[in-house]
Amino acid sequence: MKKTVIVGIDFSKRTMDVSYFIMGSMQDYWYKQFANTEQGCQEMISWIKQSHALASEWLICGEYTGIYSMTAAMVFNDNDLDLWLENPNQIKLSSGISREKNDKVDSYQIALYAARFIDRVKLYKPQSKVLLQIRELVRFKDRLTKVKTQLSVAASELKHVRKDWQETEYICESSKVLINQINAQIADTEKQMMHLLQTDPELKQMYQLINSVVGVGMQTAIYLLIHTWGFKAFENPRQLACYCGIVPFAKRSGTSLRGKPHVSHMANKKLKTLLHMCALNAVKYDPYLKLYYQRKIEEGKHKMNVLNNVRNKLLQRICAVITSGQEYDKNYYMLNLAAA
Repeated sequence: MKKTVIVGIDFSKRTMDVSYFIMGSMQDYWYKQFANTEQGCQEMISWIKQSHALASEWLICGEYTGIYSMTAAMVFNDNDLDLWLENPNQIKLSSGISREKNDKVDSYQIALYAARFIDRVKLYKPQSKVLLQIRELVRFKDRLTKVKTQLSVAASELKHVRKDWQETEYICESSKVLINQINAQIADTEKQMMHLLQTDPELKQMYQLINSVVGVGMQTAIYLLIHTWGFKAFENPRQLACYCGIVPFAKRSGTSLRGKPHVSHMANKKLKTLLHMCALNAVKYDPYLKLYYQRKIEEGKHKMNVLNNVRNKLLQRICAVITSGQEYDKNYYMLNLAAA
């Protein structure tokens, strides 16, 4: 990809700090701050066009910050501008040692990152409106679940240590009422998610394909859809497995460091947890994976290592059914075993 103008944006809740320069003269750059609104995005575009009118020569790079970068992503897409939303940790780790930190410096560092690694660019592809709506419902459900857990744990601990207090009874009963209300709200939110899925034929089909894999349920299917942008964010199953934190990496150096392979802590912890629960279900209800799990345990393999292998197998199956467009055949592996 050849671009002349490199733009770096540091997104925050209310503002966008923007720096841009011309390829080949990175030290001479322009900087300005704009409101993080649709009008602010249009003003930014007009500002750059004053000196560089050909927008096809621009590359805009910013950190993927979820809802804070959403407005700009939509506006830039509507204006046919090339946008690269990168993982914040990737930019931070590649920037080297920096003694100064502020929004202006950050926007310039983002532009430098885009210029140096332009050969790795992955242009942002906007998600469908339905997928964005489902994502916000999922986040709302997560917040409800977190509040529910806080209420439940706090009430339970208080009852354990101060059972004789009258206030304890009041707190526990009030917590029960609130938890019941939250459970009803969670159920209603899940209904809203499923209703939205039914309105998009492509998402509906992918959801059904994922759910056809033994051990995988509603929550995992929806989380995979929103975190993979409808299975468009990753080029192959291994990339997705790395994102989920289930791929072991070796740790060796010279003759002194000979550690066992471990999964990376840089992962989507929620997806990792969900896949773990799926693996526990799969070794109970999938005949092939049940036999595989029992065999590896009898061979002396560690339980968590085997379960991690099962997680990888499930993810491979999910990617396979998405690619083929055919539901998972629950009898496929057993037929092969019988034939063998």
